Formats: sequence, C-alpha cells, structure tokens
Amino acid sequence: MEAISNLRKKRLIKYMIGLLCLIIIGILIGLVTVFVLSIRPPERGSSDNFYQHDNENITEVVSNNKEPNSTYAVTKKENEVYTFLVAGKDAIADNTDIIMLVIFDVTDKKIKILHIPRDTMIDTERKIKKINACYHAEGIEEFKRNVTNMTGFSIDKYFIFNIEGVEKIIDAIGGVEFYVPRNLYYKDPTQNLYINFKKGQQHLTGAQTVKLARYRNSYKNGDIGRIEMQQKLLKALAEQALKYENIIKIPEIASIILDNVETDISLGSIIWLANQVKDIKISDIDMFIVPGREANIDSVSYWLPDKDEFLNLINNEINPFSSPVAEEDISTVLYP
Repeated sequence: MEAISNLRKKRLIKYMIGLLCLIIIGILIGLVTVFVLSIRPPERGSSDNFYQHDNENITEVVSNNKEPNSTYAVTKKENEVYTFLVAGKDAIADNTDIIMLVIFDVTDKKIKILHIPRDTMIDTERKIKKINACYHAEGIEEFKRNVTNMTGFSIDKYFIFNIEGVEKIIDAIGGVEFYVPRNLYYKDPTQNLYINFKKGQQHLTGAQTVKLARYRNSYKNGDIGRIEMQQKLLKALAEQALKYENIIKIPEIASIILDNVETDISLGSIIWLANQVKDIKISDIDMFIVPGREANIDSVSYWLPDKDEFLNLINNEINPFSSPVAEEDISTVLYP
C-alpha cells in the first residue's frame, strides 16, 4: 500500500510540474503576443497639414497653430511620412542645445534632417528670444508650436534626449569610429565639461562622442561649425547603428531610449520605426541647416533665418506634403 501511495504522489508531482510548465508557457506566449502586437507604426497627429492659401476652391478650416481668425487649406502627405522633433538638452539649464526636425519617408526609405541653430531668434515675450530656451521656459507644446511656425508643417512626435541617454545609446551600439579634423581643447567646470581631443582617427565612446558634439569654442562660424561637426558625427553613428550586430539589438536600444528620453511615442512604435530605418542607405540621409546670418541684438548673439532661402529649402528639400509651403505660412523674425 505504501508503494502505491508513493507512486500516486510521484504521478501527482509530475502532473503539477507539467501543469505549471504549461501555465508558464501560456504566460510567455501571451506576453510575446502582446509585445508583437504592440510593434506598430506610431500614430500621426494628422495626415493633414494646414497652410494658408487664397484658393477659394480649397476646404477652409481653423488651425490651432495659427491666428484664430485665419483660414487654412488642408494638404495631404503624399507618402507614409513622419515628422519628429528631436532635441538634446544640456546638463545645467535644460536648454535644448541640439535641435533637429527629422522627416522620415517610410515609403521611399529616405530621411531628411533639418538642424535648427540653438541661437535662432523666435517671436516670444521672453527677454532672451532664443529657441533653445523655449522647452525649459515654456514646455514641450510651445517648443513644438515654434518649430511648426518656423517650417509651416506640424510635428507628429517628439524626442527630448538627456546627455546620459545619448551616451548610453552610443555605447550600446559599440561606440563610433570618427576622424577628428584637428586638436580640440575646452573646459567648463560649471557643466563638468572637459574636452581634449587630438587630431586623427579615433574610436569614440558615448561620453567622448557627446563631448565632441558639444564643442564649439574655436569654430570661426560658432554654432554653425558645431552643427556641421554634429552632422558628420550623425553620419558616422548611422553607419555604425545600421550594422547587423546592432540591428539585432533594436529592442535593447529602444528600451534605453524610453528609459532616458522624454517622448510621446510607445516602445512598440520605436521598434517599428527602427525596423523601417534598418533598410535605409547612408546616401539616403540628407542634412540641412536653417539658412541665415549671425546678429548681435541688445548684446545677445542670435541666428536670424533668411526667409527666402529657408522657404526655398523647405519646398525643395524637406516639405513632406503635396502642396508647397507659402511665404505667409512660415514665421521668421525680421531684424534690420
């Protein structure tokens, strides 16, 4: 009898272990299913955009981004195109010293990046009228509104990076090979920023890459020189990120992004976007800078966009919509 009892206990234990395994497998399948289903395109604010036109045959609507008494024409995106506001903030004042408008054409597999100089003058009641203080002083919605008013088209999603987050992302892809064009030295104890690069080919860590991107001390053209360096770094980082060993790290990198970035996009959508980006060629990534000139106004240095050149750049290079942006659709500060 005792032997039969022990046999029944063993069978019961096996049954319980098997049942537990099935439950665990079921939970894992459920979690994987939920995760897979979450990998989908991000929602766009609208497939429409609002431009001011005098054409009487176009549907008229009121845009929240413009004056309430103005009327605007609805224009459609020709392809599956996303617009992202991407900015990097400093460690002290939360000023966004790196500002980019990224236009990603999923259909044609092309990326356009517009760099907006941090000293760009905007129409604001603040004493210092630089766009880089907009996020810290007035919040993300006002920041988005200012970029929208500058370019004439709306922003779908945004990413605000901190320095630590950028460093972690670059380290996750293994750093980057980069040729430093000359010796660079600078120190700013208030931001714990110490830069000392020697000329030549180097393998940069995340921290070193960020330091190089922030450097501007000895460039003759100031912030524009720094942006040009950032563009070269972005190209090198894109080449590194698109390597096979990093493509298979997409979920890991997406998780780092969410942990270190302020954004209005989900993890599943980030993974979906990353899967679309992996097929892009480096030659299909184009970068631009808002054209303009430097000016010193009330003892403050500003970048003043050239409206005609900027409008030409928008319509010939980065406009994702089926209709051109009109001059009255963009807002730039005019100063003698």
